[in-house]
Amino acid sequence: MVLRRRLAWLAAGYIALLSVTGVVAQLASTSRTRSARLESSLNVLSERVLRLQAAYIDMESGERGFVIGGDDVFLEPYRNGEADIERLQPLIADDLERLGPQARASFEEVVIRGSAWRARAAAEVSTRRQQGRAAAERVIATKQGKAEFDALRTALRKMSDQLVSDRMAASARRELRARQMAALVVLSPVLGIAFTVGAAALVTRWVVHPIRTMVAAVRQVVGGDLSVEVPAVGATDVAELGASVDSLRITIADKLAEAAMARDRADRTREAIEQSTTVVLQLRSELAKELGTFPDGWSAAADLLPAEGFVAGDCYDVTLVSPHQLGVVVIDIAGHGAAQAVAALKSKEILRAALRVAMAPGEALSLLSEQMGDMDGSFLTAFVGLIDTRTGVCRYANAGHPAPLLAYDDEVADELTPTGPLLGPFAAAWKTAEVMIGPGGKLAVYTDGLSEARDGARQFYGMERLARRVAQLPCERADAVLEACFRDLRDFSPARLDDDVTMVLVCRDCDEVPDEVPDEDIRDDGGHGTCLPHSAGGYGAVA
Repeated sequence: MVLRRRLAWLAAGYIALLSVTGVVAQLASTSRTRSARLESSLNVLSERVLRLQAAYIDMESGERGFVIGGDDVFLEPYRNGEADIERLQPLIADDLERLGPQARASFEEVVIRGSAWRARAAAEVSTRRQQGRAAAERVIATKQGKAEFDALRTALRKMSDQLVSDRMAASARRELRARQMAALVVLSPVLGIAFTVGAAALVTRWVVHPIRTMVAAVRQVVGGDLSVEVPAVGATDVAELGASVDSLRITIADKLAEAAMARDRADRTREAIEQSTTVVLQLRSELAKELGTFPDGWSAAADLLPAEGFVAGDCYDVTLVSPHQLGVVVIDIAGHGAAQAVAALKSKEILRAALRVAMAPGEALSLLSEQMGDMDGSFLTAFVGLIDTRTGVCRYANAGHPAPLLAYDDEVADELTPTGPLLGPFAAAWKTAEVMIGPGGKLAVYTDGLSEARDGARQFYGMERLARRVAQLPCERADAVLEACFRDLRDFSPARLDDDVTMVLVCRDCDEVPDEVPDEDIRDDGGHGTCLPHSAGGYGAVA
């Protein structure tokens, strides 16, 4: 089993231990609280039942005294007892709503028995008052009142005994949960320590010992003894590390042997380097291609600063694909070096060919995506724009590229955000969007090497600084704006660049013209006699 899976099982076990402990503690605490509340409720209820029982006894004593003696003074405890009963019975009924049906059934029997006896007692009091003592004694002699009161007293005793039993059970549960929580408080740290010690022992067995063994062998190899084998021990991936290091040892030994045999081929090696240098220079020339001439009213400039050596992973292309269509392509491929440069050049040629056969920018990216299978899994971002030099309409597609800036007179009017994902060896699609480049407009297309350049304090150059710089510069000559931007970049980050930097700037002149331009002012040769004021064209992108 690989190490990460073993560690994952350890982590899962630790989390499970914490979860189970937490759940058990929560359940015990909840049960203890519930038992304590039940015990408190039963105490209150028991007290009220005892007071109810006393009220019935007071009422019975007063009733019997009045029937025998006939003195109204005996009716006072009778009436007080009856008032207490009327007050206590609703309170007891409310308390019993939170208890089980058995307790409610006992109370219902008390209420029924009590109502029957109270009716009997009221009849005896009335008989004594209206018919005299002899009539009352004849009623008492039937002993029906006594039987009913005995039944009532039995029901009250039964209910009281049930409440005492329930209260003792609740108290026992509360004490049990308290003991369980105390045991859990003691047991949890013990389990945690035991689990931690066991996990440490397993990690030592899986990782520490195997790595120590491998390190000892590697030290011998570093000391010059290439015959020492680095052992592949431990978990699967740790063993794979040992095997990889040993493979590296074998490779170093082989390379050293090859180097000793290659001394006699030094001259041919120098010739190969010279030839490679020639290829590199040619690639750089293709990547940073000279720009041609453009229709009247338009200018363009571009430059590429490689991060390493002569060859970059960026490239650009600014060219007329038809008399009135200006194509702009900027590509940023992952990585640097000759292989990336060849892939970037191939991508640029595919996009240029697609634009020349009148493909929309989004379709051109889709065509390039279909060809990515021949590029060894390369990933790249790209911006493809097609500008109508007569109207200023720019149709574009953005494949995960930093958003180009469209600026006028100290203001960034629009950002050409991505219309689809970056390009790679997977299927995708890109939309073609539109934006108007009005008179005086500056379209700046750049790679992330510019915005992510860092100064000595490791602060980013940033898109906001670039936007301010592009917007502030007058759009008379594109090359002057581009040179000023790169000069500002060198002032900000004079050290060696971490990534390739590419920037393409397209400017439209800002001649003063009437609000409406006759059709004859637009020449068929691609030139632009005069520029419309940019307030007439607008800057908003159209999906």
